[in-house]
Amino acid sequence: MYARGILFGKMKYELGDHSFVRCPELDLTADLDFKTKGWVSGTYNAVGGVIKRESTGQVLYEISGMWHEEMFLKNVATGHREMFFDATHAKPSNPQARPIPEQEERESQRLWELTAKAVRERNHELATEEKTKIEDRQREEAAARAQEGKEWRPRLFRAVEPSVEESEQGEDSLEWIINAHMCYSDNSASPEDKKKQILSIYPILPGQNAGQVPAIPPSDAAPAPEAVKPTPEAVKAAPEALSNNLVDIGGNDAPAPPPVKPADDVETMLKETGKPAEGSLIDL
Repeated sequence: MYARGILFGKMKYELGDHSFVRCPELDLTADLDFKTKGWVSGTYNAVGGVIKRESTGQVLYEISGMWHEEMFLKNVATGHREMFFDATHAKPSNPQARPIPEQEERESQRLWELTAKAVRERNHELATEEKTKIEDRQREEAAARAQEGKEWRPRLFRAVEPSVEESEQGEDSLEWIINAHMCYSDNSASPEDKKKQILSIYPILPGQNAGQVPAIPPSDAAPAPEAVKPTPEAVKAAPEALSNNLVDIGGNDAPAPPPVKPADDVETMLKETGKPAEGSLIDL
């Protein structure tokens, strides 16, 4: 996130980053770039990218437009260009989170609850005081680790090492990925089993208990631990589906997946596997 207009003009926040989506079954990769406005030219909220065949690198389609308005898809072979997403008429999906009392001490919303409350009440003195408490504690912990020769490591993520992560093709540009592997590497697991594995990594649903989650890795300067694999006990301990779940993978009675189609006609596949948007996706 970037802040514009700090010194002059109107203050504005801008999002800019790189993202990609891989579909090995269809041999397709979407490479997207959420662009930021240049100092002289350009515009806010621009997006560009390509859809290409992963095995050959052949670019099939080009993506352009603005992510908060209209996005277009261009067939490289024919030159045909059409709008494939209109954010102004898409329905927003508001983010959900567990209630603050159910969160652990250092989950963001709970950690910054008092600071955020003071900001909303425009009590800047109290907000600064609460913010300073958090920062001072983190500085003290960092100093203690440095004195003891320990290295901080995240609890639920591991660093990506391209030289040894050959199976995670395309993730070499990422710094961290979730520190867990699904027990099933093929399609033998039912959707319900896959859902339970996801929920066993860390509680994400309202009412879901922490249960068996990965232990905090040691902080000394030793090689990073291997990725945590959800145990059968952890999978069994995961709660059943809730009405407001955030991970909707489906139930055991889900129909069998359709046969894989050739990746030649991306436009047709997008239309067949999707549905028209309803309402605005992003409320600006």
